[in-house]
Parts: sequence; C-alpha cells; structure tokens
Amino acid sequence: MKLKDGERIVRTTQTAGGNSASPPHSTEATLARPLVTGRHGMVTSLHPLASMAGMKILLQGGNAFDAAAATAMAVAVVDPKNSTIGGQGFATIYVAKEKRVRALNFFGPSPKLATLEAVRGKDYSHGYLSPVVPSCLAGYAAMHEPYGRLPWHDVVQPALELAEQGFAVTEDFAGVVALMRPEMDFPTTQAVFFPGGRAPRVGELFRQPDLTRTLRTVAEEGAAAFYQSDIARRIGVFFEKNGGLLRYEDLAVYQPQWVEPLSVNYRGYQIYTTPPNSSGVALLLQLNILQGYDLKALGHNTPDYLNLIAEVQRLGISDRNRYVADPEVIAVPVSHLLSEEYAVGRRQLIGLGRAMPAMPAVGVAEKPARSNTTHLTVADGEGNMVSLTQTLGAWFGSGIVAADTGVVFSNQMRHLHTIADSPSQLGPGRRPRSNQSPVIVLKDGEPVLALGTPGTEGIWQRLVQVLVNIIDFNMDVQRAVAAPRMLHGSPTRVALNPPPHVKMEDRIPATTATELRARGYRIDLIPDDEGSVNGVQRDPATGLLYGGADPRRWGHEEGWWGAANSVYAIGW
Repeated sequence: MKLKDGERIVRTTQTAGGNSASPPHSTEATLARPLVTGRHGMVTSLHPLASMAGMKILLQGGNAFDAAAATAMAVAVVDPKNSTIGGQGFATIYVAKEKRVRALNFFGPSPKLATLEAVRGKDYSHGYLSPVVPSCLAGYAAMHEPYGRLPWHDVVQPALELAEQGFAVTEDFAGVVALMRPEMDFPTTQAVFFPGGRAPRVGELFRQPDLTRTLRTVAEEGAAAFYQSDIARRIGVFFEKNGGLLRYEDLAVYQPQWVEPLSVNYRGYQIYTTPPNSSGVALLLQLNILQGYDLKALGHNTPDYLNLIAEVQRLGISDRNRYVADPEVIAVPVSHLLSEEYAVGRRQLIGLGRAMPAMPAVGVAEKPARSNTTHLTVADGEGNMVSLTQTLGAWFGSGIVAADTGVVFSNQMRHLHTIADSPSQLGPGRRPRSNQSPVIVLKDGEPVLALGTPGTEGIWQRLVQVLVNIIDFNMDVQRAVAAPRMLHGSPTRVALNPPPHVKMEDRIPATTATELRARGYRIDLIPDDEGSVNGVQRDPATGLLYGGADPRRWGHEEGWWGAANSVYAIGW
C-alpha cells in the first residue's frame, strides 16, 4: 500500500456485520454528532480503547489524574504512530482540592552528547541519532504521585492488558504500518511491527510481548524502573552500539518539571496553558490581539472575520518562530509578548480588507513531514480536570524500537536546529521547541473547560478558533470543535511572505474564499484541516460534564452518569 503525502487512509468502524468505511468528510451532516454528557466523569481521546481505559479507571474509583495516566498509557499502546511511552509531552491540570491550575513539562531534553560536532554532516531527523530523553512515563508518574487515588499498579493495568492480550487490527492501523515500513527498517522495529516479515492484517490481534514485559516491570516497580534500572541500561547500550547519542545517564537523571502556567484573561475567562518550550504563548498572544475586536459583530466565518483570524495567525507564527525556545537556554520575553501594550502594537499592523504586505521578524519555521501527536482530556465529578498532549514527533517517531523494550522512541532532536539564528539551537540537554499547548479555562475561579489538539503549528491556531467559538459565539464544546476552521500555511511549510497562504475547509462558502483571494490571500480549499481537537466542558452550577471530540478524526468520548454499569458513550 502506498499513499502520497496528504492522502488519507480510509478508516473503518467495526459493526455487527463487519467493516464499514467511514462516511465522506466535508458536509455538516457527516460532521454532526451528539454532545456527550456525564455527571461523574468524562474522558476524550483519539482512540476508543484509550477512552475506555480511562473510563474503566474512573469506574474503579479513580480520579481524573488516575484516568488521564491510564488513558495516556493505553493510547501509547494502541496508537504507536502518534505516541508511546518513549515520547514527550505537557499537561495542564486543575486540582480541585487546591483550587489552582498547574502545568507539567515532561518534554525530555536532548542527550548530553548532542553537540553540533556530533551531528555535523549527519541526518539526525530520523533513526538512531534522533531521539531525545523519553519522558512520558515520568510525566504520568509525576502527576499521579501527588494527585492520584488508585495504586500505580492499577493505573498501568489497562495498557498492560492491551499490550499482552492484543487489540484488533483496523484498516487504518494496518495501512499506516505498511505505508511506513521503509521508515521502520531497523531490526528491533521490524521484529515488533512486522513479525514473520509481514505487516499486521485487518482483523488480526496485534500483541506486543516486549512492551508487555516493560509495562509489567513498570507496574510492579514504578515508572523509575524505566529510567534507573536494567531497562535503562539496556537502552543506553543499545543506542551506543548503534551510533546513537542517548545513554543510561540521560535517563537516570531525568525529572519532569512543574512549571508556572501562562494565562491571559479573555472576556472574563482565564485561559491557562503551558509555558516555553511549549508554544502556548502563541495561543495566548493571539487571544490578546483578538480581544480588541467585536467578533460577534464581524460574524462567524465571514470574510472580515477570517481576514482577521488569518492576520492574527500570521503574527502568532512570526512571534513563535522568533522567540520560543527552551527557557533554560534562551530568555523568552513572555511578559512582554502577553502584555496589552504588545497586543495594541500588533493590532496596528492589521487592516481589515487586506492582507499585511509583509511579516516582521519571521524567525525559523518548522518543516514537519507526516508529523503527528495525540491529545486527551479527562474530568471527574470532583472538579479535577486534565488536559494532556503527547507526541513522538513524526509518525512512529525515530522509527526505532529501543532494544528489547517494545517502545518506539521519538525523533524530537529534529526540532533542535543547527542554523545560527534559531532560538531553538541544538546543544546538550536542551529541550526542543514544541507546538503542544494543552488548555484549562476558569470562569470566576471555577474550571469550565479542558481542551487540546495535536497537529504541529496548527495546534495553537485551531485552539484559538475553538475557544472563540465557545466564548464569543456561545457554542457548546462539540459544536465548537466541529465548526469549519482555517489554518495559515501548508502541511509541509509555513509560508509567511506574500502572498499569504491560507488553508480553509470547503464547508466555508466559496464566495468567502473568493473575497479573501481579492484581499491578497492564496486560498486552498481542503476537505478538513486534519485536526483532532477534543475537550471537556463543565457547568460549574450543576457539575455536569460535556465531551467534545473532533469528527474529522477518530475522536472518542465517554461520559459516566450514575451506576457503574451505566456508561453513556458515543463512538468514533
């Protein structure tokens, strides 16, 4: 099976009668889906088995932090294209007992041997040179230890069962694995994904015995076993023998960081997200700029509205590329970027009715290829909320299964640059710049929304539009994530110079596209923006929870109402 870049693998849904292809995209009817509600808990993720894992933990008496860790580990088993425990991530959480928002950075740094000399003349975007420190497991444990209710062993069980007992191979899974075979041409990877020399077939059970062994050790001995025991030593030896840079010492000293979340007040809602090396600052500065406009008066997805959104996106991309990096290496002027003074200055560059002729201070843009990430949100009946995003970088990351762990490692080294003027420059122990920007929203001090998405530079562009849909246009979370969107740039390159390039979903009227072209934009009409926004909305007056999952992808949410055997769920 061979697809060109940008082509989509048809997904199927299991029914009593067998496999049935997903309906076509791009119409309001096919993108409509009901709002899922719950009282005691809500889990949204990009895979139904992962959402079920989180709901299982809630039904066992766990809280949102237990369920988020379980969901994250489960999705790392069933969707290794997008994330594994060998990846990296961020979480923004609301802790009900402390009545505060916290941010967790579990985005591992480059190895200590990662110098410019070590990679000179070499491709470190893929293969043995490309992983940074695998940090997801440490992140789950850092969240679970202070806030989880169930024993760690119980939280790992759903993922362990999925690895050991297997899961049914779908057409999507089989197709992606076959498509990516050339990128996974390493002996340890071939042994996991091509046992017997062939790709998994639709309808088979996909079991992962090596990963099962790793997860069993982690369940019994704790997450530290992955970083400081024989597992970590085998990983270090493996990369050294194969010419990689990662070593046991890199894993043994790694610790996630609780960091101060960034926030702005947008029309009475306090929007929180993660600070650099996350790109959350780009999300917040866009909201600051938009606050100076009456969006309702412009009208949702009208030419004037989309003209404004496009210009604000361009400014956000420019500032992100120029400033965002690892704050332990480069001072990021966050306070300045999020100040009202800065927002006023940026608004002065915007003129509705035309595209800006040029962009100031562009900086180094990302050029992803088949990049992907995954996001999950969890809320419980006590008011706790978790918004967690994790990634491998590219599809299947580095393509490397490390030693006999069964774990695919990321290729996040590719986001550290050898270009002299990049703020995110390669060096030992540096955290790559990331697009991930998980969001928590408070209103009058009460949590009302957890939200996030995968999707490279589109992450903070999509989230702004979904937040505006909810806050300015009074949409519920499901309608807000399903509404048509636009993105600046293309899948492989963010174009910042004239003519500005906009990708716009074809559910937006063609007359609007025509008007925007007249204003100086290059418009590409697309079936959908390939995003997968999901979130949980909470009514602080009643405590009711509402789940929203993006119908453009495999979004799946589950809500828990009452008795343990009464779960109202909507499929993907």
